[in-house]
Amino acid sequence: MDQVGFVRKVSNGKVEVEVRRISACGDNCKSCGGSCHAPNHVVILPNNIDAKVGDLVEIKGETKNILKYTMVVYMIPFTMLILGILIGMKTFKNLEISNYEPLSFLIGLVFMALGYFIVKTIDKNIGKKEEDIIRMTRII
Repeated sequence: MDQVGFVRKVSNGKVEVEVRRISACGDNCKSCGGSCHAPNHVVILPNNIDAKVGDLVEIKGETKNILKYTMVVYMIPFTMLILGILIGMKTFKNLEISNYEPLSFLIGLVFMALGYFIVKTIDKNIGKKEEDIIRMTRII
């Protein structure tokens, strides 16, 4: 994944880079007609190329790592939601509660919230490793 970013701020060996998000239609809005707006995204990266405020920089990301972390962010909460619903249904059915579907869904939501805390913990661990998932490669 290659992107171009605009350096907004430099401090303590880090840079704040504004990156334009790519819309689902591939930035060909005439063919899409969806009238969507893809807002810019700000990332903080190590300043390994001595970029200065106002520079345009090339940003590269390892597709394998991006896909791996995307799966973590989306699949853990989704899996926890389904697991909570299934556990809730089995438990409430065994307790012979007649209105078990909405209660099972609420248990699923609680499990999904737990999944988000798991994702947050994983994110903190990744941040401590300072793994370069996305990095600046050159000043344009």
